[in-house]
Amino acid sequence: MHTIYGIALGPGDPELLTLKALRILKEVDLIFYPGSITKDQKKSFVYPILQYHGLEHKELKGFFLNMSYDRQEASETYAATVKDIEKAYQAGKKIAIVCEGDISLYASFSYILTGLQELQLPVSLVPGINSFSLGASQHQIPLSLLNDKIAIVPRVKNIAEISKYFLEFDTVILMKIRSGWNDFHSELVQKDWKCYYCERLGTNQEYITTDLTTLTNREIPYFSLLIIKQ
Repeated sequence: MHTIYGIALGPGDPELLTLKALRILKEVDLIFYPGSITKDQKKSFVYPILQYHGLEHKELKGFFLNMSYDRQEASETYAATVKDIEKAYQAGKKIAIVCEGDISLYASFSYILTGLQELQLPVSLVPGINSFSLGASQHQIPLSLLNDKIAIVPRVKNIAEISKYFLEFDTVILMKIRSGWNDFHSELVQKDWKCYYCERLGTNQEYITTDLTTLTNREIPYFSLLIIKQ
């Protein structure tokens, strides 16, 4: 039987995936890919990457999650996907499960991996470029130098929480910033920190700026992040 692959596709630019990832994706029979459900519409951030490499002609199966804090439905979707993967594996198919960014950082694949490991199925992971590494490259800044320490924090709620991290860390990377943005943006503008905003990195909708005042009336998308340095 074949190994099941977890493949990271990178942050959005279809050319930012490894040669190994692309080789495996061309070799497999079936690709599972994640997507989201918003306002009864199914969308996938990674599907255009698969299209770019001509992989849409392969057998593809999406698993779509409602964008909600309620994890019950998501857990059911992951469990159903694991069953589909197991069935395809037992049928002898070569399988890959893809995700955006890196395979081990806030990746939907991690929940599927747990299910596959419980079934004792053979799995191999192929890592990829994460979004904040691309963000630092686009802003042309180092994330760290010498003994600098970095904090990666999702869904911060207020400016006090951000300030707390600077007591110990030199660079703070805020992920999933949309949920608390309106609660700390106005205070963040008043700080003398160096801020590097990024959204939809690697896509044709990419937007970056160091001027947070330009974001006052901007709708912050899910795929956005902020790198902050003192």
